[in-house]
Amino acid sequence: MKEIFISKSKNVFLLILLGSFVQTLDRASSKNVADSISSPVSLISMVIFGTFVAFLIYYFLLPALFNWVAKKLGGQGTFEKTRYSVAYSYIPYVYSLILVWVPSFFLFGIENFTSETPEMDSSITLTILFLIFAIIDVVIGIWTIIISLKCLGEAHQFSAWKALLTVIVSFMIIILPLVIIVFLIVGVTTF
Repeated sequence: MKEIFISKSKNVFLLILLGSFVQTLDRASSKNVADSISSPVSLISMVIFGTFVAFLIYYFLLPALFNWVAKKLGGQGTFEKTRYSVAYSYIPYVYSLILVWVPSFFLFGIENFTSETPEMDSSITLTILFLIFAIIDVVIGIWTIIISLKCLGEAHQFSAWKALLTVIVSFMIIILPLVIIVFLIVGVTTF
C-alpha cells in the first residue's frame, strides 16, 4: 500500500468499477432479481444501473465518510489515500469475477439470479460446482474484509482494529438516521 500511495496509481477508477460490478452481481444474485424481471435486457440494465450507483458511492461517498471518521479517531491519511485504500481492497473482487462469476455465467446462466434452479438441481455436477463457487466466494469475502481493514489502517497510519472501528462508526452514521426515520414514520402512522 505504501508504494501505491507514493506512485499515485492509475488503477483506482478501474478497481472501484470492477468491485462495484461484482458487488452488484452478488446483490442481484442473493435477491433473486430475475424472478421479478421479465427479460434478460432488464436484468442487464439493472446491473449496469446498480454498478453505476455503487461506483458513485464507493468512489466518492464512502472514502469521504471513512476519511472523516478516521480523522476523528486520530488518523493521519488524506481523502486520496482513503480512496486508494477502498480501491485496492477490491482486488479480491477481481478474483471473484474471474474465478466465480465468469464460469457461473457459462454454467448456470440466468439461474444465477433466480430462486428456481431446475437445470442446476437436475445435475449433481452443477450442484457441486455451485457449492464450490459459493465456498470460493465466502473465502474471497473474508479476504476482502481483511484487506480493506489493512488498507484503511495503512492509509491512516493506524491498526486494522482501529480501521474496523472506523468502518463500524461510519456505518452507524449511515444506519442510525435511517432507523430514526423509520421509527418516526412507523410512530406517526400508528396514531
